Amino acid sequence: MAIVDLQQDEDVIPEVRSVFAAVREEYGFVPNILRAMAHCPDLLQAFVPFWAQIYASPTIGPRLRALAALSTAKAQECAYCVAHMSASARRAGMGEHEISAVGDSRAQTQVFDPKEALILELADRLTQDPDGTTDALRKRLRGVFTEAEIVNIVLAIGTYNLTSRFLKALAIDVEEELTAPQSHPE
Repeated sequence: MAIVDLQQDEDVIPEVRSVFAAVREEYGFVPNILRAMAHCPDLLQAFVPFWAQIYASPTIGPRLRALAALSTAKAQECAYCVAHMSASARRAGMGEHEISAVGDSRAQTQVFDPKEALILELADRLTQDPDGTTDALRKRLRGVFTEAEIVNIVLAIGTYNLTSRFLKALAIDVEEELTAPQSHPE
Protein backbone atom coordinates (compact mmCIF):
# COMPACT_ATOMS: atom_id res chain seq x y z
CA MET A 1 0.00 0.00 0.00
CA ALA A 2 1.29 3.44 -0.95
CA ILE A 3 2.75 5.64 1.78
CA VAL A 4 1.10 8.69 0.18
CA ASP A 5 -2.52 9.09 -0.83
CA LEU A 6 -3.22 8.66 -4.52
CA GLN A 7 -4.87 11.94 -5.44
CA GLN A 8 -8.29 11.72 -7.06
CA ASP A 9 -9.53 14.14 -9.71
CA GLU A 10 -11.74 16.02 -7.26
CA ASP A 11 -8.78 16.54 -4.87
CA VAL A 12 -6.38 18.26 -7.26
CA ILE A 13 -5.98 21.76 -8.65
CA PRO A 14 -7.41 22.49 -12.12
CA GLU A 15 -4.00 22.30 -13.83
CA VAL A 16 -3.43 18.79 -12.51
CA ARG A 17 -6.99 17.83 -13.40
CA SER A 18 -6.15 18.87 -16.98
CA VAL A 19 -3.08 16.63 -16.96
CA PHE A 20 -5.18 13.76 -15.63
CA ALA A 21 -7.79 14.32 -18.35
CA ALA A 22 -5.17 14.29 -21.13
CA VAL A 23 -3.55 11.14 -19.77
CA ARG A 24 -6.93 9.44 -19.32
CA GLU A 25 -7.81 10.28 -22.93
CA GLU A 26 -4.53 8.77 -24.15
CA TYR A 27 -4.41 5.63 -21.95
CA GLY A 28 -7.95 5.12 -20.67
CA PHE A 29 -6.95 5.68 -17.03
CA VAL A 30 -4.67 7.81 -14.87
CA PRO A 31 -1.64 5.82 -13.70
CA ASN A 32 -1.07 5.72 -9.95
CA ILE A 33 2.40 7.20 -10.38
CA LEU A 34 0.77 10.43 -11.55
CA ARG A 35 -1.79 10.33 -8.75
CA ALA A 36 1.11 10.15 -6.28
CA MET A 37 3.05 12.92 -8.05
CA ALA A 38 -0.03 15.14 -7.88
CA HIS A 39 1.00 16.04 -4.33
CA CYS A 40 3.59 18.26 -6.05
CA PRO A 41 1.70 19.85 -8.97
CA ASP A 42 4.72 21.78 -10.23
CA LEU A 43 6.82 18.62 -10.45
CA LEU A 44 3.99 16.65 -12.06
CA GLN A 45 3.53 19.37 -14.69
CA ALA A 46 7.27 19.33 -15.46
CA PHE A 47 7.61 15.55 -15.39
CA VAL A 48 4.72 14.54 -17.66
CA PRO A 49 5.88 16.40 -20.80
CA PHE A 50 9.48 15.25 -20.25
CA TRP A 51 8.41 11.63 -19.80
CA ALA A 52 6.05 11.86 -22.78
CA GLN A 53 8.86 13.13 -25.00
CA ILE A 54 11.20 10.34 -23.90
CA TYR A 55 8.39 7.83 -24.45
CA ALA A 56 7.40 9.12 -27.89
CA SER A 57 10.77 10.14 -29.33
CA PRO A 58 11.18 8.62 -32.80
CA THR A 59 14.97 8.46 -32.43
CA ILE A 60 15.01 4.83 -31.28
CA GLY A 61 11.42 3.74 -31.92
CA PRO A 62 8.95 1.92 -29.72
CA ARG A 63 10.51 -1.55 -29.78
CA LEU A 64 14.02 -0.52 -28.71
CA ARG A 65 12.57 1.87 -26.11
CA ALA A 66 10.33 -0.92 -24.77
CA LEU A 67 13.36 -3.21 -24.47
CA ALA A 68 15.31 -0.55 -22.56
CA ALA A 69 12.36 0.17 -20.28
CA LEU A 70 11.41 -3.44 -19.60
CA SER A 71 15.00 -4.45 -18.94
CA THR A 72 15.32 -1.57 -16.47
CA ALA A 73 12.03 -2.53 -14.78
CA LYS A 74 13.04 -6.16 -14.41
CA ALA A 75 16.52 -5.28 -13.14
CA GLN A 76 14.90 -3.02 -10.54
CA GLU A 77 12.41 -5.77 -9.64
CA CYS A 78 9.67 -3.14 -9.82
CA ALA A 79 6.32 -4.93 -10.25
CA TYR A 80 4.54 -1.70 -11.19
CA CYS A 81 7.13 -0.92 -13.86
CA VAL A 82 7.17 -4.48 -15.20
CA ALA A 83 3.37 -4.39 -15.60
CA HIS A 84 3.45 -1.06 -17.43
CA MET A 85 6.52 -1.80 -19.53
CA SER A 86 5.18 -5.23 -20.50
CA ALA A 87 2.05 -3.48 -21.79
CA SER A 88 4.27 -1.04 -23.71
CA ALA A 89 6.25 -3.94 -25.13
CA ARG A 90 3.04 -5.58 -26.35
CA ARG A 91 2.01 -2.33 -28.05
CA ALA A 92 5.45 -2.25 -29.69
CA GLY A 93 4.73 -5.67 -31.18
CA MET A 94 6.67 -7.87 -28.77
CA GLY A 95 5.32 -11.32 -28.02
CA GLU A 96 5.05 -12.94 -24.61
CA HIS A 97 8.15 -15.09 -25.26
CA GLU A 98 10.18 -11.93 -25.91
CA ILE A 99 8.79 -10.18 -22.83
CA SER A 100 9.64 -13.23 -20.73
CA ALA A 101 13.17 -13.39 -22.15
CA VAL A 102 14.06 -9.86 -21.01
CA GLY A 103 16.18 -10.17 -17.89
CA ASP A 104 17.23 -13.76 -18.63
CA SER A 105 20.71 -13.47 -20.13
CA ARG A 106 20.66 -16.96 -21.63
CA ALA A 107 17.24 -16.49 -23.27
CA GLN A 108 18.12 -12.99 -24.46
CA THR A 109 20.94 -14.27 -26.66
CA GLN A 110 18.54 -16.67 -28.36
CA VAL A 111 15.60 -14.28 -28.76
CA PHE A 112 17.04 -10.86 -29.57
CA ASP A 113 19.31 -9.63 -32.32
CA PRO A 114 22.73 -8.18 -31.38
CA LYS A 115 21.49 -4.56 -31.45
CA GLU A 116 18.59 -5.37 -29.13
CA ALA A 117 20.85 -7.46 -26.87
CA LEU A 118 23.21 -4.50 -26.57
CA ILE A 119 20.38 -2.28 -25.31
CA LEU A 120 19.40 -4.95 -22.80
CA GLU A 121 22.99 -5.22 -21.60
CA LEU A 122 23.32 -1.44 -21.25
CA ALA A 123 20.02 -1.16 -19.37
CA ASP A 124 21.02 -3.91 -16.98
CA ARG A 125 24.49 -2.49 -16.37
CA LEU A 126 23.31 1.09 -15.84
CA THR A 127 20.55 -0.08 -13.53
CA GLN A 128 22.80 -2.30 -11.43
CA ASP A 129 25.70 0.16 -11.31
CA PRO A 130 25.77 3.70 -12.76
CA ASP A 131 29.51 3.20 -13.32
CA GLY A 132 28.87 -0.11 -15.09
CA THR A 133 29.29 1.34 -18.56
CA THR A 134 32.82 0.31 -19.47
CA ASP A 135 34.91 1.74 -22.27
CA ALA A 136 34.43 -1.55 -24.14
CA LEU A 137 30.64 -1.23 -23.87
CA ARG A 138 30.79 2.41 -24.99
CA LYS A 139 32.84 1.37 -28.02
CA ARG A 140 30.29 -1.31 -28.92
CA LEU A 141 27.46 1.22 -28.56
CA ARG A 142 29.23 3.67 -30.89
CA GLY A 143 29.74 0.88 -33.41
CA VAL A 144 26.00 0.16 -33.60
CA PHE A 145 24.08 3.34 -32.74
CA THR A 146 24.21 6.98 -33.78
CA GLU A 147 25.06 9.55 -31.14
CA ALA A 148 21.42 10.66 -31.03
CA GLU A 149 20.31 7.06 -30.49
CA ILE A 150 22.82 6.58 -27.68
CA VAL A 151 21.63 9.75 -25.95
CA ASN A 152 18.00 8.70 -26.33
CA ILE A 153 18.64 5.17 -25.06
CA VAL A 154 20.57 6.41 -22.01
CA LEU A 155 17.92 9.04 -21.24
CA ALA A 156 15.21 6.39 -21.49
CA ILE A 157 17.08 4.02 -19.17
CA GLY A 158 17.77 6.86 -16.72
CA THR A 159 14.14 8.00 -16.76
CA TYR A 160 12.85 4.49 -16.13
CA ASN A 161 15.35 4.09 -13.29
CA LEU A 162 14.04 7.33 -11.77
CA THR A 163 10.42 6.24 -12.01
CA SER A 164 11.05 2.75 -10.65
CA ARG A 165 12.90 4.13 -7.64
CA PHE A 166 10.08 6.63 -7.02
CA LEU A 167 7.44 3.89 -7.28
CA LYS A 168 9.28 1.44 -5.05
CA ALA A 169 10.11 4.04 -2.39
CA LEU A 170 6.45 5.08 -2.17
CA ALA A 171 5.12 1.50 -2.54
CA ILE A 172 2.76 2.47 -5.36
CA ASP A 173 0.49 -0.40 -6.42
CA VAL A 174 -0.23 -1.45 -9.99
CA GLU A 175 -3.61 -0.24 -11.23
CA GLU A 176 -6.52 -2.65 -11.60
CA GLU A 177 -6.58 -1.75 -15.30
CA LEU A 178 -3.30 -3.63 -15.70
CA THR A 179 -3.93 -6.48 -13.30
CA ALA A 180 -7.37 -7.51 -14.55
CA PRO A 181 -7.32 -10.69 -16.68
CA GLN A 182 -7.04 -10.04 -20.42
CA SER A 183 -6.46 -6.35 -19.74
CA HIS A 184 -3.68 -4.54 -21.54
CA PRO A 185 -4.98 -0.97 -22.05
CA GLU A 186 -1.62 0.73 -22.02
